[in-house]
Amino acid sequence: MAKVGRTAGLIGAAVGVLAAGAAAGVAVERQLIGRRSGQRAQLEAEPFGSLRGTPHVFTADDGVELYVEVDELKRSRRPEPEKKRGLRRKVVNPPEDLTVIFLHGYGLNMDCWHFERRDLAGIGTMVFYDQRSHGRSGRSPKENVSIEQLGRDLYGILEKFAPTGPVILVGHSMGGMSIMALAELHPELFGDRVIGVGLCSTSAGGLDQVPIALPGRIGMMVRTLATPTVSALARIPDVVERSRKAGTDISYLLTRKYSFGSEVPPAYTEFVNEMIAATPISVIAEFYPIFALHDKYGALEPLQKVECVVIAGDKDHLTPFEHSEEIVRHVPGAELVEVPNCGHLGLIEHHREFTAALLGMIERAELALGQT
Repeated sequence: MAKVGRTAGLIGAAVGVLAAGAAAGVAVERQLIGRRSGQRAQLEAEPFGSLRGTPHVFTADDGVELYVEVDELKRSRRPEPEKKRGLRRKVVNPPEDLTVIFLHGYGLNMDCWHFERRDLAGIGTMVFYDQRSHGRSGRSPKENVSIEQLGRDLYGILEKFAPTGPVILVGHSMGGMSIMALAELHPELFGDRVIGVGLCSTSAGGLDQVPIALPGRIGMMVRTLATPTVSALARIPDVVERSRKAGTDISYLLTRKYSFGSEVPPAYTEFVNEMIAATPISVIAEFYPIFALHDKYGALEPLQKVECVVIAGDKDHLTPFEHSEEIVRHVPGAELVEVPNCGHLGLIEHHREFTAALLGMIERAELALGQT
């Protein structure tokens, strides 16, 4: 049993990070990565997970309860964001009823928007929620695990928490796919209620052709084996979860490799590890196959009616930059932002560049709204 546990732990960690863009462990052993005990003290402390809003529970159309937090706009917070963040607002009289909805990616939770939540405070009412089966949200029935259902969830969230006024949608990875699903289901919202969209490190399709771990044919063989491997691990959840909680060097290294494209503080990697470790292996197994089926190029046309920015890193191994370029080809007029030395979790790794690009899109959307 001990050998099975070790094997399951390593495979579980590897598949988890390759599928979700992060690793499956929480604790990180120090020897292999050469960290000294005093290294953490030299880093600027960042209170990940400390930003909290007013909690709500929203019941989706199939009965799944989604956990939501709302950062209400306060007039005292409406002036320019702090200059030390390097952000400047250009819109003098932005709409007071603007709502910005943030959608996280696969295997993560709303806390992945930590930096954007901090630095965009005051831009409008901000809504964050954990996607079904993730974070604090309820578990989805297996038959309702689909990108289309995520789009229906977003529609419900929008109707409940932004019943009036202009709306901005911002999605990372699976969150961006959820926005595309909404555009397919309710194209009439775009250019009317929805005035701006930010797509971060995402894809509109073709992910089944992206090699995993290694380039070329070997990487495609790994991708072919990933789904049955994850499914097999999901059948022994107790063994896998014990191994994941134990933590391994390999989980840390995989997280760093597949989440980031440059050297980042160890706290960033550990933060991602903690989010992924909170996602059961059975959830990873249920969601992973839907990405190979994802094809929403035909749903991108409504995004031409709004301000749109597509942001991605040049070292993203999970949703390669070419996928962002392809989205922009289908959305003429959208801004394409390539962030150098950036992996899949650019919203954490290079959060200043991501936040600046999102702020620019929001300002353009507000300006266009004021001219109508």
